[in-house]
Amino acid sequence: MLERTEKRTRVASKDTVWIVDWDIPLGRDRYRFYRRLAKLKRELGLHGKMSSMSVLITEDRELAFRVYDLAVMFADKVHIYEAREVG
Repeated sequence: MLERTEKRTRVASKDTVWIVDWDIPLGRDRYRFYRRLAKLKRELGLHGKMSSMSVLITEDRELAFRVYDLAVMFADKVHIYEAREVG
């Protein structure tokens, strides 16, 4: 247990992971999005893990925000998370 005089500090981990998720209804926009996503990844020369068809997990911040911006054009729901291991 911490004494009242002790301070807790939180140090950012170097191992930041960016998670982008989206929900695009099945239809023409969904196919357009995935074609543009593939093109974007090729252009940047970056590769993020796709845990599913609607989630991108990457250590590359630029890729995460570019995918987020792209998804906003097509999706009703888009989220971006910055994740770090704690402990």
